[in-house]
Amino acid sequence: MRQPLLKDVITALRQAGHACTFLGIGPVSELAVRATFEASRRFSCPPTFIASRNQVDLAALGHGYLMGGMDQQAFVDLLRREQAAVGYDGPVYICRDHGGPWQRNVELDEKYPLDHAMEIARQSFRADIEAGFNYLHIDPTKCPLPFTQDDLCQWTVDLVAFCEEVRTSLELDAIDYEVGTEDIKGGLTTTATYGAFLAKLTAMLSERKLPLPTCVVGQTGTLTRVDCNVGRFDLHTVKELVTIAAQFGVGLKEHNGDYLSAATCRVHPNLGVAGMNVAPEFGLVETDALLALADLEAKLGREGWLESELSHFRALLTERSFAMAPWTKWMTDEVKRLPRSQVEADGAMRLLIARVCGHYTYDDPAVKAARQTLYRDLNLFALVEDAERVVVEQVRDAIEFYLTHFRLAGVNALLRGA
Repeated sequence: MRQPLLKDVITALRQAGHACTFLGIGPVSELAVRATFEASRRFSCPPTFIASRNQVDLAALGHGYLMGGMDQQAFVDLLRREQAAVGYDGPVYICRDHGGPWQRNVELDEKYPLDHAMEIARQSFRADIEAGFNYLHIDPTKCPLPFTQDDLCQWTVDLVAFCEEVRTSLELDAIDYEVGTEDIKGGLTTTATYGAFLAKLTAMLSERKLPLPTCVVGQTGTLTRVDCNVGRFDLHTVKELVTIAAQFGVGLKEHNGDYLSAATCRVHPNLGVAGMNVAPEFGLVETDALLALADLEAKLGREGWLESELSHFRALLTERSFAMAPWTKWMTDEVKRLPRSQVEADGAMRLLIARVCGHYTYDDPAVKAARQTLYRDLNLFALVEDAERVVVEQVRDAIEFYLTHFRLAGVNALLRGA
């Protein structure tokens, strides 16, 4: 049975009088993928996985850092395995988040010229479509060279056209598109800019008989830094952006939604926000659960219950996160200005970095081995029913927080009954 476009799902739910906001979930680990499918099964709602090019990409383009350096096909295969293992039988939206030129760090840092960067973007998008991604975020706004809004529209339209050519040549069903960015550089940071961009873009897409996007990203005021949202959700701006987007037949998509309050989340559906992305928060929840288990293991060691070598998970994760993870990306400007040696000497700051960025190290062989030792030690004394289940359920709880407040419970059942 053909899976409906997310665009059509949003339309059907609105016509049925059910306002909800879809949650884009960062697949920060294999465990987070499992927790997502469990939450989706329990809530009867479709999961939307968002994978950036730094996380998942072709080996020839440097692959990604997720789960052993997955390419697109390996990532989709993982999703299907976990879906089957959990027993979730509804729609699944596999999204390329921030796809396009200059979206890998090396392309941006080395300022790849336009033609080269666009060719790489096409290679990556082709692999996405061939693997089974069914929602593509087209985002060329990281261009390190001067550009105009007209350039941005043209590049976006050209990439949509390419993706449609690939899709139709493979005789695949229609897919959803997302455009725009929340980033300050090149971002749609004002309602006037947002409206002008949409007017130009939709006119160009219509002229070439290309599909309009399902969502356009807008700057709602949110900003994820460290372990909190340091931005301010701007209710007035969000209302304006939703209205502008609706005039062009598209939905507003919000990024940087991590760590928002229940009160803020609860207003999203009635405001008409079509979707919101959350990623690093779920990595932090997983890491915090592991650190709590590590503290329990350490207590067992101090009391003499464990004869074998302890995992030393906390110390190892702290060391590896500082050495390996792109932690400056998530720090405040004040921390970024500090000498690296000063941050390294600050134990509290190192632990914070481990909590925020520990998920970047999950595939490190030493961290993986320590994690298994940690599970073994705790399961040995049955202090928890199952150590890994403790972690899965805490991540699942964090996901279900958003599913609850975004009114996603029962969406699949509503669609089947429509």
